[in-house]
Amino acid sequence: MREQPNVLVVDDNSDLLDTFSLILKRRGYNVDTAKEGYTAVDKCKKNHFDVILMDVVMPGMNGVEAFRKMWEISPNTKVILMTAFFDENELNNARREGVYQTVFKPVDIGQLLSLIKDAVGSQPILIVDDDVDFCRVMSKGLKLNGYNAYFATTGEEALTLARQYKFEAAFIDMKMPGIDGFETCLKIKENNPEVLTVMMTAYRDEAKEKINKTSAACLYKPFDMSEVIKYIKTTAK
Repeated sequence: MREQPNVLVVDDNSDLLDTFSLILKRRGYNVDTAKEGYTAVDKCKKNHFDVILMDVVMPGMNGVEAFRKMWEISPNTKVILMTAFFDENELNNARREGVYQTVFKPVDIGQLLSLIKDAVGSQPILIVDDDVDFCRVMSKGLKLNGYNAYFATTGEEALTLARQYKFEAAFIDMKMPGIDGFETCLKIKENNPEVLTVMMTAYRDEAKEKINKTSAACLYKPFDMSEVIKYIKTTAK
């Protein structure tokens, strides 16, 4: 995992951008800035950000609209919204859609730094499934429960991510084209023996023998997100 997380600060107030950028750089973060939503979305297309700190009320594209565009580009990035205007419905909708947290202006710098530290400090969760919609739904569910989630739609993509990040847990579909779930599971365990591995399948009888060989837990589709959280909280190291 990168030693210096990447943070994007988005606000139409130039003084605030300069102040937040200086504070975050002094604490070891790589910082980029944008003055409005369109520019921020464009930067997300070109670079990966671990955390995006973004004002809600901006000219052109507001922060909630920008978040929705960013979610399509980088669903693993954690977005913290800042606002001086309390619109409970809008903020609740944003949280349900995957916003990591909301803070109110004037921003408490100590609270903000703590949120950013929490957002980048925990070990992420890996989801591996060739159904991208399933990955997005499960990723959103994990984010709503406070976890950072990455997903891959092939075994090859999963192994590339496993070499870049130390995952707390990996939820891996049994049947995938190319490298199947079992081989993916074994290779991830070789790279990180402490990772919790959970196989996912709709085929109970077919899965039993192979799952025993991997020492992985198993979730049978369809399952509830509460089962996923239970595995992480009670089993992951």
